[in-house]
Amino acid sequence: MQQHRALILRSNRFLGSALVNKGLVSTTDLEEANTRFMEAIQSSDLRRASILSTLLFDLKKLDEAKLIDYLVDELKLGMVDLDFIELRSLRPMNVDLSLCWASSTVPFDHVEGTYLVASCYYMSAPVIKYWEEILDGRVLWYGTSTASLSRALERIEEIHKAEDTSEEE
Repeated sequence: MQQHRALILRSNRFLGSALVNKGLVSTTDLEEANTRFMEAIQSSDLRRASILSTLLFDLKKLDEAKLIDYLVDELKLGMVDLDFIELRSLRPMNVDLSLCWASSTVPFDHVEGTYLVASCYYMSAPVIKYWEEILDGRVLWYGTSTASLSRALERIEEIHKAEDTSEEE
């Protein structure tokens, strides 16, 4: 995940600013989350380096339901619960799983040239730009909860492990 450090830094900075600008968290809350975020970056604990997770779970300063309501009502973003999606390997899409963890985003399907992508970081412009560039195609964005995304990425890790085991045999 070290190769995604710049994206992690930029995407979290943009997300934090967007959350403050939309009134979802206060500047003081964001400053506290930034301190913890930078501690995670300094310790190279990049999986824990997330402004969103810090605000939601560590500091309990952000209500995820309000964030989801904002995404749906104001940004007109569709939502997906990845627990109900049959996930597949990301390898045919040439997507690195560590990038998904770093950006809290995962392409969960590819249909007729269009990628279906779920993200917890939709409000972060660097995440949107990065994914649209690497997927080199049309992207249909969905929001998802942090719990749904984490479980999905863990399931995809298991799929990749099974593929690796199968190749070794």
